[in-house]
Amino acid sequence: MGVRTGMGRRGLSGAVAVAVLVGTVALGGADASAVAAGGHGPRTERVNTAPDGSEAVGGGSFNAAISPDGRYVAFDSEADNLVPGDDNDGPLVHDVFLRDRRTGTLRRINAPLGPGNADFATISADSRYVAFNAETGGQYHVYVYEIRTGRLERADLGMDAGFTGGETPALSADGRYVAFAGRQDTVPPANEDLGRIYVRDRKTGTTRRASRVPAKEGRGYDSPRISADGSKVAYRERSRRGGGPGGERDWADIHLADLRTGEQRQIDTTADGLPATSGSTDPLISADGRTVAFNSSAKNIVPVPDEARSYVFVRDTRTGTVRRVDGIGGNQYATADAISPDGRRLLLRYSGVEYGLYVKDLRTGKDTLVSPGTDGKPRAATAGPDAMTPDGRAVVFESHLDDLVDGDTNHETDVFLRILRR
Repeated sequence: MGVRTGMGRRGLSGAVAVAVLVGTVALGGADASAVAAGGHGPRTERVNTAPDGSEAVGGGSFNAAISPDGRYVAFDSEADNLVPGDDNDGPLVHDVFLRDRRTGTLRRINAPLGPGNADFATISADSRYVAFNAETGGQYHVYVYEIRTGRLERADLGMDAGFTGGETPALSADGRYVAFAGRQDTVPPANEDLGRIYVRDRKTGTTRRASRVPAKEGRGYDSPRISADGSKVAYRERSRRGGGPGGERDWADIHLADLRTGEQRQIDTTADGLPATSGSTDPLISADGRTVAFNSSAKNIVPVPDEARSYVFVRDTRTGTVRRVDGIGGNQYATADAISPDGRRLLLRYSGVEYGLYVKDLRTGKDTLVSPGTDGKPRAATAGPDAMTPDGRAVVFESHLDDLVDGDTNHETDVFLRILRR
């Protein structure tokens, strides 16, 4: 298996039918229930365990995503003992796993694609599909896995000339639309990371470009997030050399594409439309496409108390209003990792005195700790954009610390599930 080194010219095409039980084992030590079952109080459980409940060995586990009902958790891992036959172990070599918490099974879903690296899984809101990156033929591609049948389908097809690979997929609620970052087929890319954002319609078999035409050379696109109906895509435009519309320090901006109207709109602006004066990253979008959250070090979007920090901002694209989201006590550095479908809750990663992961209710301002240690105090953790159930009561995350659950002795980054309430 190869480590991620770049894009080649070869790749698979079309769909690959595979048996649903390939790379699947029963988890003897797993919680065979969805989120709604179990004890009444908050609890934390480890997700990346072997069939007999033993700890993962051979490497860390990362990039967890959870289905809205809490039944499925997808993650990628370097560990080689989670399912039988995982023989593509090596430094920085990942596989994508899908855990069914109701039936207690664990699947290595990229196994039919061969020994290449696979990572960054996401689950559709209807819990039918998983999309992920996988290295095949020396190049990264985007695949969609149907949970019920085990069928695999490549999604990064039909792009512009010179673009033959794809990464970082995002799925519409029903899995019909797949947004992804298209990559050029040269290694390294001929034009310095000039990725483009595409949306694949799996029903019609067509692909369209969602990202706008760059305003200047040397800028490209990544980090796509798609609305539930597939009509809106938020993404990042960035440059290694800076020089965006907000000035020389403006190295990255957030945009929103409306695929129905063709409108392209910059999101990281002031209320009266002036562009951000510094970089913005990590776009998140609500299910209806109305709310977009992002992180930015710009000082002109709204007034900020500390110009040496970056902040979380939330824009209502219908009213045009934008607000700054402060950490606990107003003085914690915060990063937004996920947003709820209704745009009401953010999963925030804090640093400072109260460091750790928290679910923030934007309506009430309440912060709920997601990553406590066994002593109940906050612990450092990170999460992905699909890490939270819609009601915010269950969150998956990763941490390298060994005191979030009892018996953690593998000295690896593990994936955890925190159930906040029944």
